[in-house]
Amino acid sequence: MAEVYDQEVQLENLFKTLSDGFKKLDKLPEGSKRQSLLKELTAHMQEAKILIREFEREARLDGLSPEELAARRKQLVQELNGFIGLKKAYAHGHIPGRDELMQVGPSGLPTQDTSTVSDLMVSGRKAIKETDASLLRSERIVNDTVAVGAQTAETLQLQGQQLGKVLDDLDEIHFTMKKARQIMRDMAKSLATDTCITVLFVLVALGIVAVVVLRVLKSKGVIGKKTPPPPPPPGSAALAAALPGPAWLVGPLAAALAIAMAL
Repeated sequence: MAEVYDQEVQLENLFKTLSDGFKKLDKLPEGSKRQSLLKELTAHMQEAKILIREFEREARLDGLSPEELAARRKQLVQELNGFIGLKKAYAHGHIPGRDELMQVGPSGLPTQDTSTVSDLMVSGRKAIKETDASLLRSERIVNDTVAVGAQTAETLQLQGQQLGKVLDDLDEIHFTMKKARQIMRDMAKSLATDTCITVLFVLVALGIVAVVVLRVLKSKGVIGKKTPPPPPPPGSAALAAALPGPAWLVGPLAAALAIAMAL
């Protein structure tokens, strides 16, 4: 609902006073009482002008939109101009009937209308109510828009938090995989080291077993007993004498030839 200023309330009371005063002026005969009442009504109109200026100044300070300010000021000025037109008509000696309303036209002179002052006030109040209703609808639309915007911002903020959490989870998964690869490499190194150590242990054990076996065989005389060399085959001496060359090469060669001939 649009804010109603104190000046507007005072102007409404003044307009009611002016309406009642002009109705009373209709019933008074020509004379001092009529002139006195007309001066009093003129003073009320001057006061209304001052209130309109104060309303305009205060509304601007309060940040009222120019469109709304212009509409409300126009309504107040039009209502005041109606009374000014009536005052000018009485001043010029034209006394309007109850079914006439003197309004100020574009030239500043009074023009004749078929509605009464009360009808003008009713029409003005109706226009103000319609303006207030329109402003109320606009305010409701603005509030709905603000609510939708706030809800959208909250949804976006929640989605941003969820995305941030997903990124944190991805970072944690990446760190876990990196750590797992490091552990697997360490395990592979440990396994290779264990394999080497096992092979070394096996070789050492085989060596120990071989030494033990050799000692046992040696203690039983199986190893270390000298056996005479086999006799050379017959005819090998004659072949060795017949073959040229050094003795270390001719001897085995002659023995091989003698064996082959015997076969």
